[in-house]
Amino acid sequence: MSIVSLGQAGVRPFSGVLSRGPSKLAWSKTTIGIASVMLMPDSADAQPVSSGDDLPQVRVTAPKRQQAKRQATRRAPARTAPAVATAPNDAVVHPVVGDGAGVAGYHTPAQAGISRFPAPLLSTPQTVNVVSQQLMQDQRTTSVQDALRNVPGITFTAGEGGVQGDNVTIRGYTARNDFYRDGIRDPGWYTRDAFSFDRVEVYKGPSSFLFGRGSTGGVINIVSKTPQNRDFYVVEATGNSAAGGRVMTDFNKTYGDVTARLSMLGYDTDVADRDNVHTKRYGFAPSVAWQITDNTKDTLSYVYQNDDNIADRGIPMLPGSYFGTSYRQPAPVSRNTYFGVLTPGQDDVERTEAHILTNKLEHDFVPGLKFTNTTGYSNVERFNRTRPVQLSGLGTGTSNLWDSPVGGTRLATTGSPLTTATALNNIWIANTNHFQNQTNNELISNVSDLNAKFATGLLEHNVLGGVEVSHENREQYRTVFGDSYRINVAAPDPYVTGVLDPRTTATVSKSDTVGVYLQDQMKVTEWLELLGGVRFDNFQASNQAYTYNRGSGAVVSSGTLLNGSAISAPTDLSSDNSFVSYRAGIVLHPTANSSLYYMRGTSANPPAEFTTIASGQQTLDPVESEVDEIGAKADLLNNKLNVNAALFRIKKNNDYENQGTTAAPNYVAIGNSQVEGFEIGASGKLTDAWSVSGGYAYLKSTLLDSLTTANIGHELAMTPKNSFSVFTTYDLDSQWTIGGGAFYVDSRFSSVANDARIPDYWRFDAMAAYKVDRNLTLQLNVYNLTDKYYYDTAAGAGYAVPGAGRYVSVSARASF
Repeated sequence: MSIVSLGQAGVRPFSGVLSRGPSKLAWSKTTIGIASVMLMPDSADAQPVSSGDDLPQVRVTAPKRQQAKRQATRRAPARTAPAVATAPNDAVVHPVVGDGAGVAGYHTPAQAGISRFPAPLLSTPQTVNVVSQQLMQDQRTTSVQDALRNVPGITFTAGEGGVQGDNVTIRGYTARNDFYRDGIRDPGWYTRDAFSFDRVEVYKGPSSFLFGRGSTGGVINIVSKTPQNRDFYVVEATGNSAAGGRVMTDFNKTYGDVTARLSMLGYDTDVADRDNVHTKRYGFAPSVAWQITDNTKDTLSYVYQNDDNIADRGIPMLPGSYFGTSYRQPAPVSRNTYFGVLTPGQDDVERTEAHILTNKLEHDFVPGLKFTNTTGYSNVERFNRTRPVQLSGLGTGTSNLWDSPVGGTRLATTGSPLTTATALNNIWIANTNHFQNQTNNELISNVSDLNAKFATGLLEHNVLGGVEVSHENREQYRTVFGDSYRINVAAPDPYVTGVLDPRTTATVSKSDTVGVYLQDQMKVTEWLELLGGVRFDNFQASNQAYTYNRGSGAVVSSGTLLNGSAISAPTDLSSDNSFVSYRAGIVLHPTANSSLYYMRGTSANPPAEFTTIASGQQTLDPVESEVDEIGAKADLLNNKLNVNAALFRIKKNNDYENQGTTAAPNYVAIGNSQVEGFEIGASGKLTDAWSVSGGYAYLKSTLLDSLTTANIGHELAMTPKNSFSVFTTYDLDSQWTIGGGAFYVDSRFSSVANDARIPDYWRFDAMAAYKVDRNLTLQLNVYNLTDKYYYDTAAGAGYAVPGAGRYVSVSARASF
């Protein structure tokens, strides 16, 4: 099902606004009604768990007679499947363990969620952060972005037209194109909801050796919910004061050698203290696993997600002269001020439809020799109509700030800076940034890994060899509005009308990737391991860009669009890049449960990294990055608490800069930048009742070389010097759990020009959970306890997006 039909002539115009569905009151009543029915306990049987590490929130006493009856009716699992233990009378049981490997609590798993990391994480010379299922449950996480708040060194960026799905930076460098699901690249522009995944893994530092192009700051891998070797049925309903509601289900059933799982979602909510911003989403994620033989297993999974949202366009950033600073800051308006459009037919909308299909085949030839083949297909269609208000021409005679809605005098011009002498209600913006986009991403990818563990003399080898092949298509159709009105900063009018340009600019691109890699991690002694790996990639891309008349289909090669921007001549570009990346490291084990390491690795960013090619870049070599990292890891307190620390330096060399003009570009490879820093983290249990997950990161970012000499020495965009997060829970007794979290992010510049900045902030959350009986747990979460007015993201275009105000959620989780 397409969101917007595409034809030879381009995008079919929207026929109107989709119905927003039932009112909030009706939704709330529906949510309560569904929860009342679905939370009725109808089973006295407890479900066994596959891990001895207890989760703190659901405690069930399993009668032996009923447990024995259930075990008797179930076919025995295949020999290689995880063992199922009978729960003793006083067992602490949870219906959903963090993943199929039995990861529980906040504890970091022993093994990564993808076959390209064959060594245990303790022996991996790289910082790897894991956000567990239990942590996400305690926080009532709704998206991957919410989950990533727990990872130090990650910040969020607002893309053009507001937050374009999950747009993050890792250690100072963008990771928008570095999202993976089960080891397969997930390039679509959408917000990945938490209903379909078990945990989130962040691999820090340049990682092209394992993941191919990109990955300068690191990559994010989402581990999907897939079948587990036990039966469970979970229903969770949540209502919040924003206001909104959310219902999730997660069912798992075994049928001998076949296991099936189904997760479903319904979500409808406002954002606290942000007028008109809204999320409406539903989805489902079925998966089936078949233990074909004792040595062969196949897992097929599918994720569907549909969004019909009003995204947040944020608040424009006024000139620094208004605040007495050298950099712009968000306009001092109330948090609920809305700068979008509500006029029917021109209202801000964001509609996405995502399909993700993955098949994973695993085969053990003999002990120590395993083959894994993963095939993934994704298709994400996104329609976005938006009016992100931004300033232009500041300090020149073309400033788009005025002192009246019609006519009047320009403000913030040469020699006449904007100051507080001009009241906010007398500042008007002649905005030209109003458009609608249809963006379609399609990817098919296959990754084959062969992992061999063997010995040669005194050396124990852990060898990984693999091949990756992928094809990606991307289409974007952009149409602008011509707006003759001006927008008041103090009281923007959302009910205005612009003229949709009859011409659309199309960018159609495709790319092909072939990568081959080989790695060996050798154990020299019990305390010494050496790692070396190399990868070769060939990345080919083509890109066509043109403007056409939607009525006649004729290509337009010159002229001006209704917003004043020039129409470019059609281009047909291609690039062909081959590059080699590597990773090398040494791991020392002072004890069996600790490691010290040094790692050096590289990454490459070809001109068509996002499949599009800027005119003038097609012949350039890939931008190269390198990392040096020294770190330590340890499993403490009888392996219940994982701690880690790392010092690192990432350097990006020969980035592209234009020494020509927009009309006649002349790109050169000259830009150099660097991020140095350190981070520490801990996750797991301090005591049997006390769980904690937290970390701190310090990032010192610097632009080392640039054609724009004024920017040399500046901080990189959206790179806070300090970031910190901690979340902890404590079991008061067998029924009550309390917890809370603190999150700090330092001030950040929205671009390397360092001419616009959002301030630092602290945010505090709290939770309490009560186990009513063996089947039902109630939970209260309070977010932003102090009701802090802070800015979560910003865009280089010059606007900042506030975080949500204080709100409360109440949820009920039933398991049977």
